[in-house]
Amino acid sequence: MTVIRPGDEYLAQPFWTHLANGTLHLSTCEDCNKAHHPPSPICPHCRSFNIGWKPASGKATLNTYAVARHAVHPLLADQVPYTITLVDLEEGVRLVSGIPNGMEVDLEIGMPLECKVVKIDDQLSLPYFLPAGAADQDQ
Repeated sequence: MTVIRPGDEYLAQPFWTHLANGTLHLSTCEDCNKAHHPPSPICPHCRSFNIGWKPASGKATLNTYAVARHAVHPLLADQVPYTITLVDLEEGVRLVSGIPNGMEVDLEIGMPLECKVVKIDDQLSLPYFLPAGAADQDQ
């Protein structure tokens, strides 16, 4: 699978290291207990600097999706068409994700989704959100 990789300096950050270990974690305020993404040193909800990382439930709802029929980057040319999703996590965070290439799923806005962390290589794993139950199936 061809992906556009974050730089190595980003892969050393907690969001990516947790994914490389197979779990989705979210930057979470230790004072108000609210998650936020992208990660930041200050809570966008209460302005606390007391930030940590907590595992996400992996449960989400499909907010919307689009099928890209032209490559937005030359590295993705061999993957067209591909599906881009916008998901709302149970923790109140919204993430951009997608459907792994070659996987056929029927999407419906508002449907429940589950996170499946897909290992790309030793340093990089990506979170994909699939219809509830489909995340347990192999690609």
